[in-house]
Amino acid sequence: MGNAITQETQYLWIMLCKDGGWWTAKMLTHHWSPTFAPHEVQQALDALEAGGFLDSRNQADVTQYAFTSDCRLLPGFDVAPSGAL
Repeated sequence: MGNAITQETQYLWIMLCKDGGWWTAKMLTHHWSPTFAPHEVQQALDALEAGGFLDSRNQADVTQYAFTSDCRLLPGFDVAPSGAL
């Protein structure tokens, strides 16, 4: 996936918006296995967070990610896919 917002990263963002809630990289890696390796999921999350498209929080020394009302929409989206926090 790299550090850019690729089409695959966009799919991950859409899933996070639709499913809602807070997700860890480990949870997402399990969900997207075997399509993406753990480092690819983390790179996508890092790119989305760096761009302001996802929010993160630390809980019990684990980083969790979610699309919240403070997040930006990806280019090309007028509204977030339903289910966002």
